[in-house]
Amino acid sequence: MELLVISLSLWILQCRSVRADSIIHIGAIFEQNAIRDDEVFQLAISDLSLNDDILQSERITHSIKLIEPNNPFQAVQEGRLDQQWRLQTLMYECSTT
Repeated sequence: MELLVISLSLWILQCRSVRADSIIHIGAIFEQNAIRDDEVFQLAISDLSLNDDILQSERITHSIKLIEPNNPFQAVQEGRLDQQWRLQTLMYECSTT
């Protein structure tokens, strides 16, 4: 399997008021030639989202990054950029509530 990195982050938003829902962000970085892995990942996310026994008040978001084969430096860079984007989004959501 050509999966390089899967990161799982649980973000519980408690900005100014307590929210009942939490957001679970799942990110994956695949090599460009790992099309099948990409499809399996998206099906797994879909199955999780539809299963009320697993997720009751949580919401799943996901992101997929495709990188050049055999380029670990690009994988690290994409992972960092994704983390920065999620942090900026979280800060924006907190400032608007």
